[in-house]
Amino acid sequence: MPSSTSMSSFADVNLDTSATSMNGERKYVTFDDDDVMPSAGTATAPVLPPHYAASQQPQQYPEMTVPRYDNRTQPCLTLEPPKLEQIKKWTITNYKYTKQLVGEKLGNTTKTVDKDTDERISDLKIQKLQFAAMLRESRALHTRFEALLTSHQLLRTQFNTMVAHAPELGEQLQANSTTHLILERNGKGLLGAIKSFVDSLNTLVNVTMQDTILTVKNYENARIEYDAYRNEVTNLQNAPQTDANKNKLLEIQITYDDRKRKWERLMQDTHTKMNLLNENKNTVMKQQLEMFNSAVIAYFSGNGEQLSDILSEYHIKTRKLSGDDDATSKSFLARQE
Repeated sequence: MPSSTSMSSFADVNLDTSATSMNGERKYVTFDDDDVMPSAGTATAPVLPPHYAASQQPQQYPEMTVPRYDNRTQPCLTLEPPKLEQIKKWTITNYKYTKQLVGEKLGNTTKTVDKDTDERISDLKIQKLQFAAMLRESRALHTRFEALLTSHQLLRTQFNTMVAHAPELGEQLQANSTTHLILERNGKGLLGAIKSFVDSLNTLVNVTMQDTILTVKNYENARIEYDAYRNEVTNLQNAPQTDANKNKLLEIQITYDDRKRKWERLMQDTHTKMNLLNENKNTVMKQQLEMFNSAVIAYFSGNGEQLSDILSEYHIKTRKLSGDDDATSKSFLARQE
């Protein structure tokens, strides 16, 4: 039998090793003198340190109310069958449109050509570009000529101011002031004529022509859709006459007839718009071109009375410049009166 000393050593060893469980976890177990050591295989609850046990307590959080949605009252995010059908038709139409357009660019498919309509549309687009360039240059002329008149006005004001400071040059200063006053008055008339010409051009290009161009674009889109279904009908007619092809041909034929009527209607609208545009363009632009030409001739010939008559005939009002209301803008002779 082993001695008491060896037994105590053996007990100490068991006490030290009993802190490790069978699964390798550390268990902090303490025994007093009166405690009985658990036998092998007896499960004991671990005793945790105070600071560790406190840190492992579950934290208390305020209660959170989770909203509950009722499917019967909330709007449904799924698409309705009519919407799905519309999206499906739109997708098919755009696919056929793109396929026809690309095929025309590559020369792989045929297109409907109306020579008279296509020539008129081409002329309309060229004329719009030319009138737009004329409008751009007319606006530039208006801006520069207005700046020139402002320079005449400021120079005339300076001549009037110098009369009192240089009496020996008074006669020459008065003559220059009178000349610039005449140029300024006649220039206001020409500036009004240019403004009227610019407004008429702007209406023609950005209103009347633009409206016709939109109708032309609708016509061209309708023509592409018509050709797309026309080519599909032709392919189905040339395909083997199976039941599936026959049923599909009947469905496509309905859409083809609808696109054909739409194309013919828009072609008629396009011809009507272009006829009205030509009449309006010829009437308005003839009048404006004659007025503009007469105003330019009257201004550079120094005929102020003729320029005033032209403005009255076409009901054109002249506008004031920035310094017209200044006291110094009056000529020396006018101030003497």
